[in-house]
Amino acid sequence: MSEQKLVRELDQIEIKQTSPIRFKDDAINKIRKQNIVWNKRTDIFIPFKVSKDSHQKGLKLRVFKGALGDKDTRRVFYVQYWFDGRAKRYRLGDYSQRFGKTECDDLLKEVFKNHTDPETGFWIKDPNETRKNEARIVEKPDTTTAKGYTVNEVIEAYCGAPLDDVEAERGFSKDRRDGYRAAKHAREWFRSMVGYNHRDTLVRFYDDDDGYGVAEFRSNKHLRIAKPLTWRDFFRKYPPGRGITKDRVYYNRRKKQTYTIPASKNYCIYDHDLGKSLISDLKPGDVEYFCKDLSSMSVKESYVKVFITLWIYARKRGWLGTAPGECPFFNQTVYIKKEPKKYEDKYKNVAIEDPAQLALFWECSEELSEQFPFKAELHQFMLLTAMRKTEALKMEKKFIDFEKGTLFIPKGISKTKYRDEELPITPELEVLLRNILDLGERPDLDFYKMRDFRWLFATRAWKKERYFKKDFRMSTKARLGGDEKYIPVLRKLMQEKSGDPTLLYAPKILRKTYITKSQQVFAGRSEITQQMSRHRNIDVLNSHYNKPGIETRREYASEVSKVFSFIQRRSA
Repeated sequence: MSEQKLVRELDQIEIKQTSPIRFKDDAINKIRKQNIVWNKRTDIFIPFKVSKDSHQKGLKLRVFKGALGDKDTRRVFYVQYWFDGRAKRYRLGDYSQRFGKTECDDLLKEVFKNHTDPETGFWIKDPNETRKNEARIVEKPDTTTAKGYTVNEVIEAYCGAPLDDVEAERGFSKDRRDGYRAAKHAREWFRSMVGYNHRDTLVRFYDDDDGYGVAEFRSNKHLRIAKPLTWRDFFRKYPPGRGITKDRVYYNRRKKQTYTIPASKNYCIYDHDLGKSLISDLKPGDVEYFCKDLSSMSVKESYVKVFITLWIYARKRGWLGTAPGECPFFNQTVYIKKEPKKYEDKYKNVAIEDPAQLALFWECSEELSEQFPFKAELHQFMLLTAMRKTEALKMEKKFIDFEKGTLFIPKGISKTKYRDEELPITPELEVLLRNILDLGERPDLDFYKMRDFRWLFATRAWKKERYFKKDFRMSTKARLGGDEKYIPVLRKLMQEKSGDPTLLYAPKILRKTYITKSQQVFAGRSEITQQMSRHRNIDVLNSHYNKPGIETRREYASEVSKVFSFIQRRSA
């Protein structure tokens, strides 16, 4: 486009212009708004006498009329240019003592240099768009440098102790999700970090109502160690290197047995030299060096998971800087020499498929109920509901609704802690639940009838008088714990009655049995089985999105329950 056409186009969008002035401070200062004929205009553009071949081409001064009585005349520098087929203006700045002719010219040179073709002088970029982008993009502060926290300091913070410049948090948070680890996993992580030593005896873990692990301090009367008050107090009393024991010999008064804990169990990150290194300096080779003295493959893998947890915990809090990259322990970057398995899990793929064997299991459980109350019923409950043992142990009486015909499962109980669920109470399950509640009619179990006794499965590992203390009845200590004694007795009884000394039994096979029977009943329709077993992962049982209502699931559950038609109501 010719220069004449450009000037003509620009003049069309201009309000009536005055005579050009020199590009000098004194010329600008002489402009007075009372000397300008405004008519109905509120502003006017005054061009400068500049060279049309220089960067000053299109430079103009915008003068504002302002309000009546304003003494100061507002003057603004603009450059007018042609871009993308349109005439445009770019504001350079208000004329003042700090921004005059020299400052304006310097800025215009910079704008012209960055937005025009050096050979032709044509505008190739719009400075207005550049200004918008600069206002949108804010230069971030330099936080790429990692904070100098050691592995041990991260361990202390992860457990719940405050650092010098970091407030204390609730300990044992999850890696990639909101929430906290369950008591079982929190205890495992804690022992991997601080060891099976005197420190371990001062902390007790239990699950709260949301299913999250809670660490509770306690004293050790055997070692005459006072109860720590806080995590800071805990780690102050037991810094790295203190509390480590050699082979420990303990006497169990209840079992009347002496057992030894080897020194290898005391191996932990907190007391290792690696704990004194910076968390930001950890490399795969460091973890391999730490794990080289461990014999068990599963233990090595668990320690790698702990290192991943500590690294993610530090990264989420910005302790590794803003550019730490990927976790150095992911994607099998840590090489661990696999040792041959000492034994195979013989219960891994076992399920009770023979109906006669199922009836035998129930018969033996009924026979042992007198000797092992609640433990026998626990295993029966796991069979009819496909619930995991950790889930079943957390069930409360108030979750049972016979009128509605449902068994409430809060998300704090579930393994995934995904959502609240309801399980249909089938006729067979109702018989079992009433049998469990009838246990309170036994003279030695009369505490079970107390209105405020919350647990469905109670423990008898405490003196009877403790059950009459409300605080104890409402605590997790009143809940059934282990069933180690019951399992071998039940297995031996089943072997004797069946005449098969090789018959296998373990609690883990009960859930597998329910799923197997469900697949058989529904001809392999995994989407139904997935609903009954409450699996969340689509890779486990193929379906994740089909969510039938309680009535539909009641029909499914009733079909499966016909397998257990041999169950009869026990007389109180």
